[in-house]
Amino acid sequence: MLWLEAIRFSSDFAVGSDYEWLAGRPVCMAQRHPEAEARLLKKWICMRCSATHRGRKPKVCRKCGYTGLRHKAIERRKT
Repeated sequence: MLWLEAIRFSSDFAVGSDYEWLAGRPVCMAQRHPEAEARLLKKWICMRCSATHRGRKPKVCRKCGYTGLRHKAIERRKT
């Protein structure tokens, strides 16, 4: 356990950096990559059947033909 205490107080694991101590062990925070965010978030959702469409806004839904489409929510909601 001495090596754990030595790592805990080293300058590599400063609070606010990519590694923080949670429950006594280091935790790596996930990075945000713009390519991955664009792939996951730039979608259109049909408000009738909840079908997902990628790319630019389609005129009608591919499943039900409804014209009411919205962007996928980017900000997280409080649960």
